[in-house]
Amino acid sequence: MRFVHLLSKEARRGVIHVIVKGRGLREASSILGVTQAAVSKYRLGATHPSDSTLERALASLDREELREVSKIMFEDLRKGFESLIDWMADNNLIDEEVVEWAENTLDKIRGKMVARRGKLVIV
Repeated sequence: MRFVHLLSKEARRGVIHVIVKGRGLREASSILGVTQAAVSKYRLGATHPSDSTLERALASLDREELREVSKIMFEDLRKGFESLIDWMADNNLIDEEVVEWAENTLDKIRGKMVARRGKLVIV
C-alpha cells in the first residue's frame, strides 16, 4: 500500500487515535505489534508508527473504523496533492500531461462509483 508511505505524522496519529478509541490501549498494542508504551508515544506525537505498523492497523479495522480512518487518510493526501498542484501552478508546470492524468484519475473514480451504484449516488 504505497499511499501509507505518503501519510503525514498527523494522519498517522489520527489512525492510532481511532484504534485506541475503539479498542483500548492493550488491544491496540496487540493489533499493531508494538508495546503499549509505543502506542502512547504515537498518541502523544513523540514518535510515529512505521508504514508496516499502519498496514497492520488497516488490516485489522472493522468497517466503521475503516470509514473513519479512510476520511483521515484521504483528507491528508488531498491536502498534500492540492499543495503540489498549487506549487506546480505557481511555477507554470501544469501541462497537458498533468491535465490528462487528472482527467483519467477522475474517470477511474467515477467508474468505481458506478460499479457500486447501489451504495453511492453520483452527483
